[in-house]
Amino acid sequence: MKKSLVALAVLAGFAGAAAAQSSVTLFGVIDVAARYTKANGQDTKQLSNDGSSSSRIGVRGVEDLGGGLKAGFWLEGALAADTGTADSSRFWGRRASVSLMGDFGEVRLGRGKTSTRLVVDASTSTPRRVWAT
Repeated sequence: MKKSLVALAVLAGFAGAAAAQSSVTLFGVIDVAARYTKANGQDTKQLSNDGSSSSRIGVRGVEDLGGGLKAGFWLEGALAADTGTADSSRFWGRRASVSLMGDFGEVRLGRGKTSTRLVVDASTSTPRRVWAT
């Protein structure tokens, strides 16, 4: 009987430690541009999506499995902030993946971003200093 109580206490301790080391993050970018152009005698006013980067919303998380291993997920979808709609073909269309991480690196399964999308997102999300020569 004592052995079962000790084993139960040890398992409860591990469950609490694992729950304390998990994280879930809600993230996103809302980018709307108000544009006014005057060309060829016509004034055009418009509200458009994706002013300098693409609008998106997502959820990502990591869970420590112990022994140096972590499990993660990433769900990210496109938003049209000017109309209030999401991608109609698939909501998590930008990225939907699960991963296992450790000393070996990361093994990721699912739909990831294309290389072009990675470059665009990296260039618009980090400020860069431009030097004039």
